[in-house]
Amino acid sequence: MRTMAVAGMITLLSLAPWVTAGELRRAGELPQIIAFDGAELTGDHTHLVGDIRRLGKWENSISSLIILSGTWEFFDDDDFTGTKMATLGPGVYPRVTEKGLKDNSISSIRLVSPAARAAEGRRPR
Repeated sequence: MRTMAVAGMITLLSLAPWVTAGELRRAGELPQIIAFDGAELTGDHTHLVGDIRRLGKWENSISSLIILSGTWEFFDDDDFTGTKMATLGPGVYPRVTEKGLKDNSISSIRLVSPAARAAEGRRPR
């Protein structure tokens, strides 16, 4: 049942149009991550776009992910320092530990591709 709900959520998110800088786009075109504080895509969630030098209240609290688009690097310290734990692309990751990340240890996230980082520079550092 949970798998069906997650698949439905991914489908809805990829079909939902949104407006950015005066352009109508589809959600899947913007490099985006949905991060959860619980394993198996449970608990609170947040949407992440572009480079995140410091996760703020989400720092060291991510246990599962849905990567809608883009390829991302995950670090255990602010400003893309410390250990680069993994590089991941689109997919559903119910437990980050299964992909080389330490549970509750992500402090910064860098968008590797696409190279155009549209969201970079619009977020406080």
